[in-house]
Amino acid sequence: MTDAEYVSHFRGMPETYAPKRRDYPLSNLNDGRRLVRVRCSYYKRAHCYFPDDLIQIFGDVDVDSLACRMKCENGKDHGRLDVEAFSPTGREAVGLRIRRLVAIKINRVPVWSDG
Repeated sequence: MTDAEYVSHFRGMPETYAPKRRDYPLSNLNDGRRLVRVRCSYYKRAHCYFPDDLIQIFGDVDVDSLACRMKCENGKDHGRLDVEAFSPTGREAVGLRIRRLVAIKINRVPVWSDG
C-alpha cells in the first residue's frame, strides 16, 4: 500500500472520541422519582428540588443547562452552580430536606413615557 492509498484509506474513519451525550430533560427524572441537587461551591450550600417544580419555572430543559439558568440566592455571582440529578438512597433520604415550590411571584414595574 502506498502512502497516498494509506492516507485515503483512513480518512473516512470516525472520530475516536465519543460525541456529546444527548440532552437529558427534567421530565425524564420524574419516571424514577429522581431529584435535582444544586450546590453553590462558594457558600457550601446544597438544595434538593423535585423536577416538577423546576419544570414550572424553567420549562422542560436539559439538566446541565440549569447551571447557567439558576443563581445563588445570596445574589452575588461566584461562578456556576453545580447541578446534578440523583436518586437518593435509603440513608440519604432519611434526613433529606427537599425544597417545594409554593408560588411564583412576578414583579410588575411600570414604564412611563411623557407625550
